[in-house]
Amino acid sequence: MKKRVSLLAAAVTAAAVLLFAAASFLLPGRRQDAMGHTPDLSREYLVTQYADASGAQGTFYTIENDSSFLIIDGGWAENEQAVREVIGAHGNVVDAWIISHPHRDHAGAFNAVFADPGEIEIKAVYDNGFDYDFIESVGEPYDDITMMETYHALTADDPRVTHLARGQVTDICGLTFRVLNAYDDTVLAAVGDEKDYQNNASLLLRVESAHSSMLFCSDIKYDMNDTLLAAWGSAGADLLSCDYVQTGHHGNWSFSDEFYDATGASVFFFDAPSGITENADFPASRLASYLSEKNGTVLDFRTAPNRVTLK
Repeated sequence: MKKRVSLLAAAVTAAAVLLFAAASFLLPGRRQDAMGHTPDLSREYLVTQYADASGAQGTFYTIENDSSFLIIDGGWAENEQAVREVIGAHGNVVDAWIISHPHRDHAGAFNAVFADPGEIEIKAVYDNGFDYDFIESVGEPYDDITMMETYHALTADDPRVTHLARGQVTDICGLTFRVLNAYDDTVLAAVGDEKDYQNNASLLLRVESAHSSMLFCSDIKYDMNDTLLAAWGSAGADLLSCDYVQTGHHGNWSFSDEFYDATGASVFFFDAPSGITENADFPASRLASYLSEKNGTVLDFRTAPNRVTLK
């Protein structure tokens, strides 16, 4: 009997150890990033890229420290439950939710959560300041326009919503956000015959902590390459230089090699599965190879969740 009790006690102890180890791994402060660094969230920020539950390309990032939790985009509507689970693991409080532009693979989950938050508290929302009436009149060639219409209906009169503008510098959760692209006349002047206003007007954000920075390129396409490189590259304000980059438009039909070279970054995120990043039919495969050959770390959904630290 004593032996049986001892074995039971040993099993319970072993299980407890395993559970503690698992729980410890899930704690934000104990998660290693892609560079093997374990962030100290009392003074550093952990950036996490998630794959999309739809299995398709999509954009969903979180940035967190001990006192704040923010989301960038959120992916497809099919990703809603995954987003809710991540928010739940952070006390059901979102200090800031940034929507780069209202396309399905970026704002779908947000629309679902915002329409029916349940126990979730969303304190602030930021977007690219798109002109609803203009997009409604010219149409949407690359997405379901009802996604924009739903987003507009949900947020138009909400006092928590801030429309970000080009050149704006703002503090969000203790981080400095520099807005390098948003919806305005600069985009209208640069967009070509495809009339892809929404993608090209999506937010280009430089996020800065005390000693690190990351560039979020959203879904900006090649139309804006020269304009943004001239304005913010080394010949302009020199604000493209950073440590980490979320590549534009999931790595496809977006910025030039020169643009990414100007960042000098060491880690590049592709918000896509391997069916895109390893498929020669997509420009992302060539870009991923190019960045890898230049000794950059390339991360996509194969290894997600992927993490880096803003130190």
